[in-house]
Amino acid sequence: MSRQQQLLSRGDRRHHHLTALLSFSFCQSITQTAATMTEAEALEKKQQHKPRNGNVLPEATREDVFDHTYKEKEGPKPPTIIVWKNVLLMIVLHSGALYGMCLVPSAAPLTLLWTFVCFLISALGVTAGAHRLWSHRSYKATLPLKIFLGVANSMAFQNDIFEWARDHRVHHKYSETDADPHNAVRGFFFAHIGWLLVRKHPDVIEKGRKLELSDLLADKVVMFQKTYYKPSVLLMCFFIPMFVPWYFWGETLWVAYFVPALMRYTMVLNATWLVNSAAHMWGNRPYDKHINPRENKFVTLSAIGEGYHNYHHTFPYDYATSEFGVKLNLTTCFIDFMCYLGLAKDCKRVSREVIMARTQRTGDGSHRSG
Repeated sequence: MSRQQQLLSRGDRRHHHLTALLSFSFCQSITQTAATMTEAEALEKKQQHKPRNGNVLPEATREDVFDHTYKEKEGPKPPTIIVWKNVLLMIVLHSGALYGMCLVPSAAPLTLLWTFVCFLISALGVTAGAHRLWSHRSYKATLPLKIFLGVANSMAFQNDIFEWARDHRVHHKYSETDADPHNAVRGFFFAHIGWLLVRKHPDVIEKGRKLELSDLLADKVVMFQKTYYKPSVLLMCFFIPMFVPWYFWGETLWVAYFVPALMRYTMVLNATWLVNSAAHMWGNRPYDKHINPRENKFVTLSAIGEGYHNYHHTFPYDYATSEFGVKLNLTTCFIDFMCYLGLAKDCKRVSREVIMARTQRTGDGSHRSG
C-alpha cells in the first residue's frame, strides 16, 4: 500500500469514528430531552391533586381534562336553530340594563354601593361556587359556605349549579370543538352570547349525558338549589336587590329595580361571558401555545379573577386559576379568607416546578414571573 493510500485509509477511519461519536451524542441528547419531558409530564400529573397542605389526594376521575380522542363528525354541520324566545328575552334584558345605566345619576349613593355588593355576591356564586368548587372541585367547602355560594349563584341567575357545572366540564373536556357549548372557533358573538340564542349542537348534548356527575348528584346543596331554582332566582336575583334599597333607605322602586336588579344582573352576565369569548381570543399564552384560551387582564378585572385563562385551561384543578394567587384575583382572596375562617380547606395548587416545566415545554415564550 502506498503512502498516499495509507493516509486516505486513516482519514476514512477517523471520519467513521467522528461520525459514530456525533451520532451517539445526538441520540443521547434526544434521549435526555425525552426523559426530561416525561419527568415533567409525570410531575405535572402527580401534582394535579395536591392541596396546599402538601398531601396528595387520591386520583379521581377528571371530567374537566381535555379529551384528545374526540373527533368532530365529518360532513356538513347540523343547521343552526334560533330560539326566538331567548333572542327576545335578551333584547328586553339588555334594553332594560341600558335604561338602568341612564338612571345611575339619580340613584342614592347607598343604592350604588348596594349594586356593587350584589355584583360581588353574584359573581362569587359563579366564580367561587359553580366554577371553582363544583365544576373543578379545586377546594372543599363546609356546609355554611356551600349554602352561601348556592344562594349567591341563584342571585347570578346563570342556570342552576348542576347544569352550569355540567356544561363547564363539557367545555373543558371538548374545548373549541363541536362538543363545546360556547365554541370560540365559531366567533366572538357565538362564544359570548350567541350560544344561548340557538339550540345546542347534538355533540354537546351527547357528551354532556356521558359525563360522570355523581359528585354533583350527591351534593344536597346542589340538588336543593336545582329543585327550587326558579323561586330562588325570583327572590335572590330580582326581589332582594330591589327590596333592600327601597325598604331601608327609601330608594324609589323604579330605580331599585332597574339599577341593583336588572343592570347589575346584566353586568354579571356579560362579565362571565367575556371569559368564554374575549379570554379565548385576545391575550398571550405563556403556559400552552397550542390551545386558544389566553391571559386577559381586562377579563380578570371584570370577572374578579377569571381572566388568567391560558393558565386555567392548562391547570384546571388549581383553585386560584392563576400562577400569581391573589394578584387581581378577588375570588382567590375570598377563598383564602374562607380558609382562614375554617370554612374551606384542601385548596389544590400547582407547584412552581411543574409550572416552569410546562412553560418551557409548551409556552409561547411570554411567561414572566411575578
